[in-house]
Amino acid sequence: MLLEIFNFLHFIGLAWGVGGATAAAIISMKAEKNPEVAASLMKIIPALSKLIWAGLVLLIISGIAVTSLVKWPLDTNLLLIKHALVVLIVAIGALIFLRVKKMQKLAKPGEKPSEEFFKAKKQLGMLSITNLALWYLIVLISAFV
Repeated sequence: MLLEIFNFLHFIGLAWGVGGATAAAIISMKAEKNPEVAASLMKIIPALSKLIWAGLVLLIISGIAVTSLVKWPLDTNLLLIKHALVVLIVAIGALIFLRVKKMQKLAKPGEKPSEEFFKAKKQLGMLSITNLALWYLIVLISAFV
């Protein structure tokens, strides 16, 4: 019974993480093309960020519990790869947070954005897409572990 509960929580964490990352990526892409969406983006992204982080925390906690409760043999190589990808997501998530903070400092209302702002924005986009790809890779690996 406990294994089923933690397994369910693991899937919820995975869904929140990949769903939040996907929604953030889609909204960010729309914001690039539409200034009205861009204005709303800063209101939406904090909620999505919390959803992603909550999913990640739930995924980690339930993953530890599921691994300790499973009685059948697991593919340890795939499990190690999955764990490494989760660590990468956390690290890149921290970098994304730092890029957002930097962009907020560089954004000056009424002024033209600086070259440094655009550089940070480009880095933020690359980090976000990388994290999204890692989330989907974890989903794929989850089907085999």
